[in-house]
This record gives sequence, structure tokens and C-alpha cells, in this order.
Amino acid sequence: MTPSVAKSRWPDARALRDALGVMLLIAAVVSGSAPVTANPTSRTQSPASETYESIGDRRLRSAIDAVWPAAPAVDTTSPPPDLVERSGFLVQVTPVIGEDGTPLEEWVVEEADGSILVVATRRDSIAPRLRSMVRLRGRFAGAIETRARDGRIRRWPLFVGRPLEPGPPTEDPRLWITGAVAILALGLLVLRRRIRRSVPASVGAGSPSARDSKPGSGVRTASEPKNLPSDPADALEVLAAGRQPPEPFVMHRRRLEFEHASTTVLVGRGLLPRAWELIAEAIGRSTDVRSFVGVDPGPERVVEATHLPSLLGGLEGLGDAVTANVEASESAKSMPGVEALWDHMLESGIDRRSVVVALGGGITCDVVGYAASGWMRGISLVLCPSTLLGMVDAAIGGKTGVNRRLPSGGLGKNLVGAFWPARLVICDCDVLQTLDERAFRSGLAECVKHAVIEGPDAMSSLERELPGVLGRDPEVLSRFIDRSAGVKIGIVERDPREAGDRALLNLGHTFAHAIESRTELGLTHGEAVAIGLVAACRAAVAAGLQSGGGMEDRIRAVLRAAGLPTGLPGVGEPDLDDLMVAMRVDKKASQGRIRLVLPKGIGDVVVFEDPGDVVIRAGWRAVIDDG
Repeated sequence: MTPSVAKSRWPDARALRDALGVMLLIAAVVSGSAPVTANPTSRTQSPASETYESIGDRRLRSAIDAVWPAAPAVDTTSPPPDLVERSGFLVQVTPVIGEDGTPLEEWVVEEADGSILVVATRRDSIAPRLRSMVRLRGRFAGAIETRARDGRIRRWPLFVGRPLEPGPPTEDPRLWITGAVAILALGLLVLRRRIRRSVPASVGAGSPSARDSKPGSGVRTASEPKNLPSDPADALEVLAAGRQPPEPFVMHRRRLEFEHASTTVLVGRGLLPRAWELIAEAIGRSTDVRSFVGVDPGPERVVEATHLPSLLGGLEGLGDAVTANVEASESAKSMPGVEALWDHMLESGIDRRSVVVALGGGITCDVVGYAASGWMRGISLVLCPSTLLGMVDAAIGGKTGVNRRLPSGGLGKNLVGAFWPARLVICDCDVLQTLDERAFRSGLAECVKHAVIEGPDAMSSLERELPGVLGRDPEVLSRFIDRSAGVKIGIVERDPREAGDRALLNLGHTFAHAIESRTELGLTHGEAVAIGLVAACRAAVAAGLQSGGGMEDRIRAVLRAAGLPTGLPGVGEPDLDDLMVAMRVDKKASQGRIRLVLPKGIGDVVVFEDPGDVVIRAGWRAVIDDG
């Protein structure tokens, strides 16, 4: 938004806000609602009110469960005496998993008088859009406590409630009064605009605009959208300060804990220009930090020309930054490539206080990450994936590595590497707008894999959201990336060193790595994984883990909808022996015996030790026949 446009919009925006505030306040009075105070800590609470750090606290479970039977979703009656109603603009929604595994949502609601309400609600309740007017029925349960970045602690009123759908119309005379007030307020708005004609009105793509109401949702839309950080504490600080955050913002934040380290994963828009602020928070230092940026220039050097300047501009606050190009190919993903980076680091004076930053896809994250793990026995690493595959898979989990040539002449995938978690992963969805179509679709294979591992809900969500993802809608993309990355984060936290559950993430990969060893096929990693998923489904049937081909058909359908291959044209029976040899030197093999990760069903994936040639060849024939 240009400054001139911003200045011309504010008078009308303020006028509209004031008019809406008047309408809401008078409507609340007419309907008998109690007034609400504006300060976070001033809401009257019962003497026995509790303080919580999260709505996932077990102590809240009974309060949440009690609201649902007592507060019907359709507003047909007066509320029971122990329940109250609240309404306001929904400005933030954060998914939360309760300590007992219950799926919840934390809503931040801005009421008519500007006061802020934190709402604990079930995830399976009505899901209104952000910046919409919502009505809730429930009860106050105490306070939610947040800690700001400067260490200040705030307490916010915590309301356990259920959103209301509209009930049948009633002949309530108060509605006529509310309507008259609305007409009067709109008349005052028109008069105010005429008086202030001296301020030119400029309307552009970013102007506040009303949306149509969602039929059956009981939701009216607000006219002044607010973009808030996804971290609840940050969002509440923005609201408490009474200011708008800058346009770039973090939509989702996750933290992956290891035994002696942790990784913060951020998903949002416009994050690369804020790299200094984000990295400084992650490494605990904000100045005199030399950055070494390993960058994949990208096809037609689009990453180097478009996104590298944004990143370098964002790093200026830290200190000096030097760059080195990384060739993003499986053949260049090698020890000579890592040694070339080490030479650049030596020449550039990179030391233990420096930070290594990778800007590129999965290969770049692997190579630059391995270089950081070995330089001076390991220095701080930040990953800025520029591909979908990098955001949902390669940049998450702490594994780095390079390939090694096999005796047969093929490539052994990731045979040399180290566990070296990044301090920070910055997933800037704006970067994906310039990603070429093939690379974008390749990343979807890992998302399908994660959905198969996670379960039916994840798979249904993927199928439902796929059109919006393919259209690269920023809000859909951010939610999609966060959910898919969250599957891997959950598994890695349980098994950081691949001693157990983490092996499940290799679903389809034993077949895929054998395919990638045949570099003459020219397939990307994601395309090889897509083919490997189909082969794994057929192998599961041959192993007796599935009774039919229904799952294979579903996987084929979603992969084809994503524009991914499901077969190997040009590969026949004579090639199977070489492919089997490549599988036996895969790093997941044990003493030459192949281990496959096979799906028994959606959400039920197992490691199958030494499945035997019959099962493996059945998998291969599924993709050869399809080709």
C-alpha cells in the first residue's frame, strides 16, 4: 500500500469504524447485553477464577464440555441463567490441541467497545471467517496469561463459549429500534463524508470492503480487516497497543524441540525482509553477526533476482552478509559442493558467532545445512526454503546430507550427512508465487505422504483444499503448509534420530530413491516420491496388509489431480534388477535387507522388515504397468 493511498483511506475507515461502533453499542444496549470494560485486566471475574497459560489446560476440559449441551448451536431460546452471550469481531483463530488430545480453537474477539476477549471453543464448532461478527454463548472461566517479548505479563478475560447460528425470526420490537439506529448511524456517516470532502478518497485493491454474509453462519462481516500475527501473545500485544501490525506477518508459528536444541518454524508472508528481526530473536543476538548465505539462483535466476535482495535487505541489521551460489541438482549435492562452500566460508571470515543461511529448495537446504554442521564443529543455521517441498519437508527435522556415488554408477541418496537442526526455518509464502509449476507440484507429493500418515481428516482436507493450493491462494497455502509441516514436526519430536516412528516418514521413499538413482529419467524428488507412494500401496496389497486396491486408486487420483506422475514410462522388467540393487544400498536398509514403509490404510502406516522380492517386485510392476 502506497503512503498516499493509506492517508486518503483513513478518514473513511475511521468514520466507518465509529459508525459500526455506535450501531453495535446501541444494539447491545437494546438487546439487554451488559457493558464490557476495555482493559485486559479489568474484567470482573468470580472470586474463584483460575489463571491459565493455554486453553489446552486439562482444567478447562470440564468447563468446555459443560457449555456444549447447555448452549445449543441454533439460537432459538433465551440463554440458561448460568450462561451469558458475548459478540464482537473475530480477529484471530489459533488451532490448539488440548493436553488430553482434544482439538480446540483459541479465538481472539474484539468487542464493540474495543475490549479483547480470548475464547476457548471446540474445533468442530461453527468456523466463521476472520474479520466477521460472531455471537457466542457460554461462561467466563478466569483469565488467560500471556508473556510479551519484553517480558511483561498480561491477563485477558477467558470465555468458554459456543458460537451461535441464527434461529427463526421473532417479532421483537427491539429489532425495529436497532434498525432505526442503524439507519441513523449510516446517515451520520454520509454527512461526515460530505463534510470531510477536503480529504480525497482513494480506493484501491487494499481498501476495506464488506463481504457477503455466509448463508446459515449467523455471521456479519466487519469492514475494517486486521492482519494479526498468528502467535496469540503477539496478536494480543498488537491489540493491546491499539495499533495495526505491519503488512508482513507470521500466520503460523511452531517449535520443534530436540534434546539439546530447538527449531522455530514460521509460516507467513513478507518474512524475508524481516529476517534480521526474526533471526535475532532465534539466536539471541541482534548485532555484529556475519551472515553467510548459500543461495540457489533458481530457474532463470528468479530467486537470485527477486528474493535474494529481499533477504539481504532483511539481514542488514545483523551485520555483514556474503553470498555463494549453490547448484541445485542431485549430482552437485556432493562433498565437492560442500567443500566449495567451506572454501567460501574461510575466505569470508565465517566464525563461531556467524550464522549460515540457506535460500533455496530441498537440495540447497541439505547441502548448506551439512556445510554449517561441519564448519568449526557446527555453527548457527537458518533455512529459508524457496520451494513447497523445502517448506513441508526438507527444511524441517534437523537432517542434512549429500549423495554418494554407488559402485553401479548411480547415486546413493543422502548417504553422507549429519543431524544438525536449524535454529530457525522461515517459510515465506510470497516466495512460492515465483516458483515454476513443475517444482511447485513436486512439493505436493510430500504433502500427500504426510496426509496418508496423519489420517482420514488430513487426507480429506488435502483433497478439499487442493484447488486453492494449486491456485496459490496465500491464506490457503499458509494453512496447508503449516498443517503438512506439523505432521512431520510431531513425528520428529517423538523420534529425532530415526530410531522408531520417524522411519514412517520414509513412506514411498525407498522406491523413490531407487528411481532417483537413475538420473537419466530426469525426475524430480517429488515426482519420484509420487511414483513411490503408488508402488508402496501395491506392495502393501502383495504383503497382505491391504485387502484390495481401493487405497491405491485414491492415491493415484489425488496425485494426478496434483499434476504428478504415477508411473515410470520407459522402465521395464529388465530394469528391475538394477532398481532392486539400488534399494539394498539405501540408508534405511539393514545389512543389505530392504525395509519398506507400507500403508495398511489412511492413518495406519508400518515398517515392514525384509518384505522379500515378490512384494517388492509387485510394487515396481504397479508403476511400470501404469507407465
